[in-house]
Amino acid sequence: MSLKLNTAEARKADKTSSVIRETGSYKGVITRAEKLVSKNGTKGVGFSFKADDGSTANYLDVYTEKASGEPLWGANLVQAVLCCTKTKDAPEGKITVEKWDREVSEVRNVDVSGYPALMGKRIGLVLQKEIQSHYQTGADQERMNIARVFEADTGFTSTEILDKATKPEKLAEFLKTLAPVRDSRKKAFTPPMAVAASSQVDDFNDEIPF
Repeated sequence: MSLKLNTAEARKADKTSSVIRETGSYKGVITRAEKLVSKNGTKGVGFSFKADDGSTANYLDVYTEKASGEPLWGANLVQAVLCCTKTKDAPEGKITVEKWDREVSEVRNVDVSGYPALMGKRIGLVLQKEIQSHYQTGADQERMNIARVFEADTGFTSTEILDKATKPEKLAEFLKTLAPVRDSRKKAFTPPMAVAASSQVDDFNDEIPF
């Protein structure tokens, strides 16, 4: 077998997959859109993300609805994901994702309930580092949270898409005010928009420009 230099492949040798640990805006694809239901009945969507540079962010869990049916702020984020990926409908179905298997201590592909229509969609995410106390030990631990969503190829936010804006401005404005780290160790964080998400789904659909 002969070997032939492929310069493009040679460059990839210096690239290593890394985990996103710093606050900032990232463009990439959704690699997991899993249906979540917590032990107390809270519902949500678990996202995983792979940026264009190969770095990844997992366990970007967004909770959307309490067991009582009361909407949570995360419902707004999920709606923004649908809007910024131009996905009008994402029925529940089976998806295959990578998950850590504790029994064999390795990552395996498993089938779970999720939203196939979102898998592989390009998306822009503003991720913010959070430091919180472990719920059992109290030790400091870091995690990344979705702070904002935008259309990867244009920089438009969901509001700008729905308003048919001609220039993306909201993302840059938000990044100017975003703290590099959110410290949740001393007191619970209440999002400034923690209000009931709009239940007027029909009105939302009528406004979709795509």
